[in-house]
Amino acid sequence: MTDQASKLRTLARAELPESTLFHSRVMAITSGKGGVGKTNVVAGLAMSLANIGQRVVVLDADFGLANIDILLGLTPTHTLEHVLRGEKLLEEILLDGPNGIKVIPASSGIQEMTQLDAASELRLVQGLQRVSENQDWLLIDTAAGIHDSVLKLLMAAQEILLVTTPEPTSLVDAYAMVKVVHLRDPKKPIWLLVNNAQSETEAEETIEQLQAATLRFLGRELQVLGLIPADPFLLQAVRQQRGVVDVFPRSPAALAFRSIADLLKKKVPLQKGSFASFWKQLSLEES
Repeated sequence: MTDQASKLRTLARAELPESTLFHSRVMAITSGKGGVGKTNVVAGLAMSLANIGQRVVVLDADFGLANIDILLGLTPTHTLEHVLRGEKLLEEILLDGPNGIKVIPASSGIQEMTQLDAASELRLVQGLQRVSENQDWLLIDTAAGIHDSVLKLLMAAQEILLVTTPEPTSLVDAYAMVKVVHLRDPKKPIWLLVNNAQSETEAEETIEQLQAATLRFLGRELQVLGLIPADPFLLQAVRQQRGVVDVFPRSPAALAFRSIADLLKKKVPLQKGSFASFWKQLSLEES
């Protein structure tokens, strides 16, 4: 590594001055496998938090299948790829999403965030610090699975929201995710959300099965957020490239997202300098 790169990485890891620190929450939304509706959860939660007065920025960190902009009918002119190359500032690619949320769009196939060179890392760190100064939440839409790049993001975040469905394969992969995170940090807060549940009974059985496994083999209990019901209005919203909270605010899924947003606002503590701490921790995870 060159002297210049070393200096940049040191700057990226440095603590912000006390006067620039702000209170915020950083939550990474993930899943053990794909196809469980994780990005729909991110969108629904972001809009619901915005509806109760929270300022939210969403970072699309799924570089393999970046799609939250598509889900919400947004058309980015530029993406994180342009920021990492030094062609744009992060503020210049920020998208105004529904209900007042902000979206940082990714681009499929770009370099993994946790494999950035020092110059790209510094651009991203400084840019996110600037755009997040007036935000209450940073929601990170990670890729699915237990890939190393995903785990680094999860370990750097303040809290993890794990999305699963009642299908057996989804449950097995969700447990695998909990196990890997637990082995790295037994105290990392993990919230469990059952998506696409056909009934409360089915969701409760899903939660009980996963809780039983984590208690027996890991000696820990997950924090339960609840469920998002299977809802035809959600599918209609996806076809319209709209958020269900936006277009069908009284639908079962939208009401469930509202309840979850209320719970998270009450239960997830504000932390001073969370965004800066997140990027510092991510940088340390790369070492």
